Amino acid sequence: MTVDNSFTMKKFQSMEIIYVTFSQITKLPYVECDPETFDDQVYMFTEEEAAKEFAKSYVEKNTPLLTVKVLRKQMPNFYMGLYAEGVNMVIFHESDQTRRIELEQIFPKPDMEKMNKQHLPVLNPGVQLTVVYFLQELRKPNQRRDDAERMQHLRELEEEMLVNLMRSKFILAIDISQVQGEFDPANPGPDVRIPYIKNQNEDIFQPLFSDIGEFQKFRPDPQAKLRLAAIPFQHLLPYLMKQAKGFVINPSGFNLLLTREQLQRIMGAQAQSVRPNLEAMMAQAAAAQAQKNVQNNAANDEVKEHVDETENTAAETDNEE
Repeated sequence: MTVDNSFTMKKFQSMEIIYVTFSQITKLPYVECDPETFDDQVYMFTEEEAAKEFAKSYVEKNTPLLTVKVLRKQMPNFYMGLYAEGVNMVIFHESDQTRRIELEQIFPKPDMEKMNKQHLPVLNPGVQLTVVYFLQELRKPNQRRDDAERMQHLRELEEEMLVNLMRSKFILAIDISQVQGEFDPANPGPDVRIPYIKNQNEDIFQPLFSDIGEFQKFRPDPQAKLRLAAIPFQHLLPYLMKQAKGFVINPSGFNLLLTREQLQRIMGAQAQSVRPNLEAMMAQAAAAQAQKNVQNNAANDEVKEHVDETENTAAETDNEE
């Protein structure tokens, strides 16, 4: 049966504000897979209180959500972010009515081939989705380690995530601000600097990005002269600094840590590596959760700040070019 959403579409086009449920775990719009249609869907509301009530009901189920306000001027970049995340369906709440609307009806799907020519490749939106599903489950608070059903589900999610990681490319940034003359990638020289971040244990991780939007959210110094490269996942290890413990994918988003040892196991493609890899990720998640318990308020503000920053993404990317 075809549903006529034309009236709702007119509403969307005229709205100045929408409210969206974000995951506190991934700092991205919360995504669910519909068990019947298998749509990857997000939740939007016309009323802030309704969105907050919805989020509260999930917090009680150990799925920490928060409500983020998206202004009209931010919506195009916000919808582009949904495509990057792999979303295809919106569950739209208006007063006491709920409608299912395909994302393409709200905002046209971007021409990926055209974008690939203009910027670095749009790097497999499926990888974000599988990482999000894995981390939303992995980092749930108050879960039992002896829950066999949940552990099996986590392993299935992890295997799907690893398959998508292996098929993907990621953006690697180097800072050439101090390089004198023309930069030669074949002979970078000592003046090239590698951006890095430290965790709470002072361990060094190199940042990687699944798309330009994630890079722009992280960009530590807008004035720095950065050279970006799209590196296949299988070829990442040679780019890892000796002093780095590993890579962190989308540090201002879902913040997935992959240590050097985990990468070596993944690259080895050994079937027995899946469980040890999962156990290590669970330990990382437990440590991250302990830190987040202290930083929850700051994290919530950071999510809202990231949404505000998305409106400048396209302009900053053009300026860089």
